[in-house]
Amino acid sequence: MNQIQASKGFTLIELMVTISVMAILLAIAIPSFNEFRQRAALRGAADQIVSFWGDTRFEALKRNQLVKVGFRTSGANFCLGAETVTDPAAGTTCNCFAVVSTASDGDTTCNVGVYPSVATGPVSNQTEWRSILVDTATTLGNDDGGVIVIDPKRGNITDPGTGINGDEGRIFLKTPNSDNANYRLNVVFDRNGRAVVCEPAAAPNKLPQFTNRRC
Repeated sequence: MNQIQASKGFTLIELMVTISVMAILLAIAIPSFNEFRQRAALRGAADQIVSFWGDTRFEALKRNQLVKVGFRTSGANFCLGAETVTDPAAGTTCNCFAVVSTASDGDTTCNVGVYPSVATGPVSNQTEWRSILVDTATTLGNDDGGVIVIDPKRGNITDPGTGINGDEGRIFLKTPNSDNANYRLNVVFDRNGRAVVCEPAAAPNKLPQFTNRRC
């Protein structure tokens, strides 16, 4: 008679060793994954700003109207808003935190567009920034501090100012404070109406994609 072979399997010790190795590998991988996620979110936020700017320039050309783009903050929240204007030196931001502005603050509605979109309530959908923060050094308007107005004929800036290094506005983006993932990107607007993403030379951690795009 044939002998019945004993079934093979893992011993308890082998199973415990396997689980321990997996736990160690997971502990090593999690910080790297978090860094990757923050880098991707930072690049995504910068790309969204550039895309909003490009859409707004297109709207100015399509409508043949001056369009102002403003940047607002409210605590850790921030948004972009665009509105048609008649004054090429307009200097008050529209209220991108609300679909319809309130009469108490004298703001007007952002009738061209806002980013992030406003779903319900007075605050725009900040989840679209994916936890990315903005630095207070931002020069493209801060609350009611200033805007950029787009010329519908040429797509350039109507009232060139004196920004950092000759640019006309700059949004400073950063990842949440972390010892292992402290990244920075700037979206810079020049007087010709171009928006460029670059990495500050003083950024604590560097993004390899921006080695040749320092600012």
